[in-house]
Amino acid sequence: MPKKLPGEKYRYIAFGIEGGSFSRSDFLSALLRTARGTPLKDDFRITVFEGDFGILKVPHTLKDEAVGVLNSMDEIGGASCKVTTLRTSGTIKTLKEMYRHRIRSELRLE
Repeated sequence: MPKKLPGEKYRYIAFGIEGGSFSRSDFLSALLRTARGTPLKDDFRITVFEGDFGILKVPHTLKDEAVGVLNSMDEIGGASCKVTTLRTSGTIKTLKEMYRHRIRSELRLE
């Protein structure tokens, strides 16, 4: 993800994965493959990933595209799955507080 441009805003998208627990690298590969050819491309960052839950950071102008890409994912690392977006926020703190029960303790906000 390139450096923030003046006036650039970000959105944070919480998502869940049904169908197993996956590695961050497998999820990233699947996400890059799914986003190829869309406006999202590689313009995102996985800020939290727990195997079956994560938070994706995207420029605010690409939020709808990112939600569409996440919801269209049906395979990670060769295994069938279903990715569902849970909530979108303008701050990561809100999502970390809301989903703290799904985030390992060393990543939680105190």
